[in-house]
Amino acid sequence: MSFLPIVDLRRTFLIARRDYLGYVKTWGFWLSFVTPILFGVIGFFAGNSDFDISPPRYETIIDETGQHEAGILARLDARYEARERAAILAAATILPEDFRTELETTYDTRGKDAALDLLNDRSPGLASGLKPVERDLIFVDAPANTIEDLTPWLSETKTLMIDGKEQPLSGAVSIKTGETGEPVIAYWTTKFTNTQAENLVNGYFKDLAENDYLASGGLEAKALDTARKSAPEVETFDPTKSGDTEGSGQQVTMTDKIPFLAAGALAGLLWLNIFAGSYMLLTSMLEEKLNKLLEMMLASTRFAEIIFGKLIGVAALTLTAMAPYLIMGVVGVLYFIFFGPDKEIAEGLIAAFSAKMIIFLIIFFILGYVLYGAFFIALGALSSSMQDAQTLTTPIMLVMMAALIVVPIGLNNPDSPLITIASFIPFSAPFAAIISLPSDPPLWQLLLSTAWLALWCVIVISVASRIFRFGLLSGAGLEVVTNWFKRTVLRRKA
Repeated sequence: MSFLPIVDLRRTFLIARRDYLGYVKTWGFWLSFVTPILFGVIGFFAGNSDFDISPPRYETIIDETGQHEAGILARLDARYEARERAAILAAATILPEDFRTELETTYDTRGKDAALDLLNDRSPGLASGLKPVERDLIFVDAPANTIEDLTPWLSETKTLMIDGKEQPLSGAVSIKTGETGEPVIAYWTTKFTNTQAENLVNGYFKDLAENDYLASGGLEAKALDTARKSAPEVETFDPTKSGDTEGSGQQVTMTDKIPFLAAGALAGLLWLNIFAGSYMLLTSMLEEKLNKLLEMMLASTRFAEIIFGKLIGVAALTLTAMAPYLIMGVVGVLYFIFFGPDKEIAEGLIAAFSAKMIIFLIIFFILGYVLYGAFFIALGALSSSMQDAQTLTTPIMLVMMAALIVVPIGLNNPDSPLITIASFIPFSAPFAAIISLPSDPPLWQLLLSTAWLALWCVIVISVASRIFRFGLLSGAGLEVVTNWFKRTVLRRKA
């Protein structure tokens, strides 16, 4: 008797087609298919429209001391200037490090306009995509001199007229001098869940206290900040790259980092696809078992043909459901390779999506899906209700979650022995092998991991076929499998 029963390809294909079309013909599938596209379109138009889901808050300050209003307003201006600076530097994240340093220096020494001109000369596409930072907190002149007189505006009985539009007054900051000479601050508002103005004023007075403390020792906060900025920064070099003894040409760039980031994203995507496909196999198996459809199918097909047919059909269904994300990902990668703003990004992506990565990604997707899918098919055959299925699948779900841990470990510690060990543990091998590829592991290690996982797939399919047969024909599920295990395995050991 062969290890796996011989299957009829035609019947297997018919079962796969039935499972695939059974989902594809439903409205729910197409709704889930077009949902990411719709959200993408909505996000695009929302980002390019004037609709504001968070309108600015108009506040005022009543400073009876006459000492702090200007400082608070200056602190607010500095906050938005810092956001503009961060937005410009963030737009240049994908550009070479030396250009980012030049851009930062230009902004700090010559201002925002000069930095934008420099970015536009290097990458017009990035510069044109920048939008001005919208202010969500605006201080206006107080329409009254006391909190008592401001009450009609704070309670929205009255409104402010700003740029020809009526706007509510969201809050008022009151600053008085206390009995000991210290300022007494109060914030008056009916919209107290928003703490922007409160946090701004608290930060101002904390900085003021810090400056006073430093001044008592003859120091200045600005000088301290300058000293921190003048500290040298660490540069990273790779000794395996070609270059001279001074490190020239060996500096780590985005080209070197992108393959690791791409491997992490691909390992996560691989896990998501395997999980989605396996869970669909479980629900499909359970539904057909409860509806007695499997018993009718067994009149003309073998157990193995049903298992393989379902594996193929749901695999095609999973890839179809993920098609929008895959297409957007492929288009994005090709765009950065051929039309991207920087050569380093293109070189990094070409290195990340090498033939070796693509080949092993396909291999490990097939093997990982078959491994977990066979488990879920067997558990579906054992279950007599969705509650049973959830109980039985909990251990496998925990194993899948544990296997996903190799992804962040592989990103932070590519040379971790745990990654090598995990590549030979069947449940984590698909993800560990993919995350280790940028570190260029030996080919024998990858081939051995592939062969070991393939062997486990054969074993699991064989066991799942027997569990499927006993669980389906008996109708008693787990109890029958337990009795079979006692009759066969334990009797042989005895």
